[in-house]
Amino acid sequence: MSYQKRMKQRGRDTRVMAFHCIVRVTRQMTLLDEGARDALAGAIRRVAAFSGVEVVAYCLLSNHFHVLVRVDPKARDCADDELVRRFRALYGDGRAQCIGMDARDVERLFADPERAETAERVRVKLRARMGDVSAFMQTLKHRYTKWFNRARGGGGSLWAERFRSVLVQDSAAVLRTVAAYIDLNAVRAGLVEDPKDYRWSGYAAALAGDTSLRAAYGRYAVRGTKASEAMAAYRLYLMGKGEAAKHDGSGARVPREVADAARKRGGHLPADEVLRLKLRFMTEGIVVGERPFVEGVMADAAMARYRRKRAPKAVPSPEGVESLVCARQWSHRPQVGRD
Repeated sequence: MSYQKRMKQRGRDTRVMAFHCIVRVTRQMTLLDEGARDALAGAIRRVAAFSGVEVVAYCLLSNHFHVLVRVDPKARDCADDELVRRFRALYGDGRAQCIGMDARDVERLFADPERAETAERVRVKLRARMGDVSAFMQTLKHRYTKWFNRARGGGGSLWAERFRSVLVQDSAAVLRTVAAYIDLNAVRAGLVEDPKDYRWSGYAAALAGDTSLRAAYGRYAVRGTKASEAMAAYRLYLMGKGEAAKHDGSGARVPREVADAARKRGGHLPADEVLRLKLRFMTEGIVVGERPFVEGVMADAAMARYRRKRAPKAVPSPEGVESLVCARQWSHRPQVGRD
């Protein structure tokens, strides 16, 4: 039984708790290619928005992934409009099989006083999946496995185990240390020399403009400073951690020249490097342009078997050009609403 469930049974279920969760692919197979990792990053964001869980850091590798989350049990105590917003964050306009309804059905149900008893049953069922690390991980793994099997034409279990979770003290210093360990995974694996260059990590996403992750790094890297200063301070901390060799002298690490360059700039990245990080995904997409153009192309190409993997994202663009967006790879159309 998890620590959070034991606390719930003892009636001390009101504290915010942090967990470092690790999930491995079955038989250590390298199944998570670039497209699969893109989809997994999106799934983490959507399930976190539904569950009321705060993602502090993550790193997605080819055969396992790490995610550091803060879980507030009070996330279950949300009003009906917030419940509908969270429902849409996960299911969009699709139906949730667990209740057999879509977002509009849920809205109408909550607004109908004659169906108060049914509405309460739906509330209880949805809220039971919120503010709980086990429910968050179960939803994430289950929905992602469904997507993966449909997209790749396979079947069966994708994951080697339920998931491993480590209870983490909810303090800035401890969370910063665990986040750095997670963000340096790609460096230790020898995939990159600088953690900012591994785009399937929370740190790279924050540098590229993910506002929720930038806020999380800002809260736990350096308290009381603006986001840019906090990210710079965290980068210096990350360089120090990454530059240190393992105790046995093995394993890849951040090269001294990379760490020295970061310290020379006080942890701040050059403007052209920040822009490169923000625009990097454009070279990996399939359609780039202003939003009406991209959406028109995607709509014209929306055949029955395909759809875009995620909505186009707005990014900074050159002067005189409106915000550019980029549609990502094609994937097999998921069956909407499967839990």
